[in-house]
Amino acid sequence: MELKVWVEGIQRIVCGVTETTTCQDVVFALAHATGKVGRFTLIERWRNNERLLAPQEYPLKILMKWGEYSNDIQFILRRSDNGSSNNQKLVQPTNNSRSPVGNGDPPPPYRSPPPPSALRKSPNRTTRRPPHMSPVEHPEEERGPEAVSYNSQYRELVSLVNYQREKLSSQQVDLIKYDAEIGFWENKGREQERQVELLQQQISSTDNQLRISTEQVQSLNYVEEESEIAKQNEKTLKSEIVLVRSKLANCETELLQCKNKIRKLMEDIHNEQRIVSSRQQENRQALERSMLAEVENLQTQIQQAKHATEINHLTAENLKREVGVLENAIMEKKRQVERLVQEMKEANLQSLTGSVDELRHPLDGLCKAGSARRIIGSPRQLENAAPTNKNPHGVWV
Repeated sequence: MELKVWVEGIQRIVCGVTETTTCQDVVFALAHATGKVGRFTLIERWRNNERLLAPQEYPLKILMKWGEYSNDIQFILRRSDNGSSNNQKLVQPTNNSRSPVGNGDPPPPYRSPPPPSALRKSPNRTTRRPPHMSPVEHPEEERGPEAVSYNSQYRELVSLVNYQREKLSSQQVDLIKYDAEIGFWENKGREQERQVELLQQQISSTDNQLRISTEQVQSLNYVEEESEIAKQNEKTLKSEIVLVRSKLANCETELLQCKNKIRKLMEDIHNEQRIVSSRQQENRQALERSMLAEVENLQTQIQQAKHATEINHLTAENLKREVGVLENAIMEKKRQVERLVQEMKEANLQSLTGSVDELRHPLDGLCKAGSARRIIGSPRQLENAAPTNKNPHGVWV
């Protein structure tokens, strides 16, 4: 929804106003649109009554409260940081003023919205007089020369006020005309802005087309340059092809020469192979002969070795037999030695028993004579061996 607000004598239209839009939002939007800085207040004006609106009030709800008289309500944006309004003087409105409220007029006391019945009874709004300007009627008894002079002055003031009212009404009519013209020109300006936007869009589209066409022209120029380069490359390739063909002809002639050389070389190789094969056959035959002779020599050597091995086997068998005979002889010798040892042990025992019998008789005699000499140790443990007839060298132990 649109909300009309007077700003320094110019009617501004705030778009997008909803029921949740506050007076503070409207003041911020207008200050941002006009580029002004300072403290501003939104004023509600109905006829000659004004009221300062709080920042948290909602303009649309205020208009809905007024009902059918909402068209008579005017919202005014006024700067509030210029000082108090009680010290300002009353200024007469001029013909050039376009605002319904002068910047220097002190605001009249606020009145609450009248009930619909009271407003319907007074349809002629412009001819209604305010209560402080109604003529004062005095009784005839109190009239005198002072009262007559007062009445003449009062009539002059009333006529002046009526003249000012007529002038104000004519100015208001002019203002309505000017407002209509301003709305017409604003609509026309909006249409022109739309046309300008359309023209800008067309210009941007033409710029895009021009850019595309320039890019296409550049691409075509690039293609032309590439075609010229390709033509030059084609010429160089043709010259290179001619050179390659000449080189190819030279290569073919060289190839034929090489083929002839290869044929001759192959013939020489075949001849050499034949010669080599004949030589190899001769060498093989000579090798075979030598190998056969060596094989015969090896066979004779093998036969000789076999004969030598047979002889060795025979000698080994003979040696084994001799070894067996010798082992048997050794066993017999060992048996004889054992027999001799046994016989020597028996002889020793017999000799020892004989010596004991011989020694017993002198010992008995000594003991009888009363000698007190003792034999240390046993008679077998003698310090010096006692020689006997059977064993002159001593006793075998």
